[in-house]
Amino acid sequence: MNPITKIWRRKMKKRLVVYPAIFDDSENKKGVYSVEFPDVPDALTYGNSLAEALDRAPEALGLSLYELENLPDPSDINDIRKKNPQAIVNLVSVDLEKIRLTVKVPYVRKNTTLPADIAQQAEERNINFSETLLEGLKQKLKP
Repeated sequence: MNPITKIWRRKMKKRLVVYPAIFDDSENKKGVYSVEFPDVPDALTYGNSLAEALDRAPEALGLSLYELENLPDPSDINDIRKKNPQAIVNLVSVDLEKIRLTVKVPYVRKNTTLPADIAQQAEERNINFSETLLEGLKQKLKP
């Protein structure tokens, strides 16, 4: 395999997930569909048409899941259909890696004070202060 192809494939690694979604217009104006994912309660959206709801569903799903390490197990689509006979139940897929790359996380500037000898040693070893602080805070904030 060509080395460039290997690099491209590594960078383009996908993290595809598929979950059943309920598209329901029974509680809205006819043709306006609410979209919910029984396995992902935070993933909600709607569309002014079925096509628009289908188009918006992957983004809602992805934004609710992209940071989770342990994803919920998807339910069997037939079980969801039996429980929602009046609605359209369809599988929705999303690439969580693509979602992660599109999310813009706001950053804030924080100044810190530390002993001069520690700062000098870190600089001599080319240690990135911001990266090190971020790693330490993430570790400290783990539940």
